[in-house]
Amino acid sequence: MNIINKEELAKAGLQYGYSRTRRHPSIKPYIEGNHNGVDFINLEASAKQLNDAITFLKSLQGAGKTILFVGVKPEIRQMIKEVALSLNAPYVSERFIGGTLTNFPQIKKRIEKLHDLLKKKETGELAVYTKKEQLLIQRDIDRLDRDFGGISSLTNIPSAIVMIDSRHEDMCVREAKCLHIPVVALCNTDCTIEDIEYPIVGNDGSVSSVRFVLESIKSALSAQIV
Repeated sequence: MNIINKEELAKAGLQYGYSRTRRHPSIKPYIEGNHNGVDFINLEASAKQLNDAITFLKSLQGAGKTILFVGVKPEIRQMIKEVALSLNAPYVSERFIGGTLTNFPQIKKRIEKLHDLLKKKETGELAVYTKKEQLLIQRDIDRLDRDFGGISSLTNIPSAIVMIDSRHEDMCVREAKCLHIPVVALCNTDCTIEDIEYPIVGNDGSVSSVRFVLESIKSALSAQIV
């Protein structure tokens, strides 16, 4: 396994937190200093957290478990999607719908409906409908694909979740906690890490830092794909 060091994290800009006034108490042990009111993160600790998280994810992948990727902020959603697709993993990049985890049986029905409509479209079965009816059906397909397309491969709840910005994805964190699903999350200084099993304390507001974390995970997991 390629061990990630703090110098790599610094180059990607993970050391920059938010202002001290926005700091969550659970993050305090990971603050190295403060300059002009801005918290600086201890990257020695963050590097260990990232390495530990990758080790955990590799063990799950090796056991054939499903890892869900979540990140819906506009600036990072495409990265989430690309990394997940490269790993043949499910993802949520548009919006996390309440009940995705805690009410999965109902979500599964929506996924099955999407599969059914796509199959009928592919086989030409929708041709029996009028143009207006076909238009309405296509709108239904588009809506279902937007909401559930990224998780259409899920047949059960995932074994772990990788997310960017646990504060922004608080609904997902709460649902994961209810079901005891471990979460790996990049968390800036305004996040609570009390409910995150594998927090990676670092700048979650920079494209370069988010890309570094996701690419590090992708690289490690891709190496195990046969």
